[in-house]
Amino acid sequence: MNTTKRHNSFSGYSLLEFLVALAIVLIMGSVALPNIQGFRQEAALVGAAQGFKAEFMRARSVAAARNAHTAIRFETDPSGLTLYSTYVDGNFNGVLSADIAAGIDQRIAGPFRLDAGQAGVEVGVLPEAPSPDGGALGLEPIRFGTSRMVSFSPFGTGTPGTFYLRTRISMAGVRVTGGSARVRIMILRGKRWILRQG
Repeated sequence: MNTTKRHNSFSGYSLLEFLVALAIVLIMGSVALPNIQGFRQEAALVGAAQGFKAEFMRARSVAAARNAHTAIRFETDPSGLTLYSTYVDGNFNGVLSADIAAGIDQRIAGPFRLDAGQAGVEVGVLPEAPSPDGGALGLEPIRFGTSRMVSFSPFGTGTPGTFYLRTRISMAGVRVTGGSARVRIMILRGKRWILRQG
């Protein structure tokens, strides 16, 4: 007579093993979440900065095509929102605020929101952010000489300067070089500015 033994074993995992695995997953998630949020914010900043780079390049192209100075002017509306518009020189003396007010230098594009519609991106500087050139950056986010305008000539030159965009934890800068009017994007990582290629 054959008797079969019954084994009283469980296939699967014990409660302790499940809790240990859950704890590992939670720890990994808590470490990865800030990195994911930082990556998303940097992606939004880069998207906004690339939009402005394209607008700057367009203004430079219009200056060459029309054989006239163009300028992107940063303006503040009555509600305090920062906007920008592109103007073209109407009397061959460069784009000037007085000529814009008089209607001589005409707006050819804008006004557009300066944040490019990216969620969480605004014009601004993080407190205690370092300058790309060393030293303290200060609080002014738009720096093109003494004005809030970046100009492009028909000869391919431009007003040197930078304007800054920020999220809660990160920053980007859109920089125009003077001689060649090249437009570059910089990203602040920690305390170092990184020049973004492309």
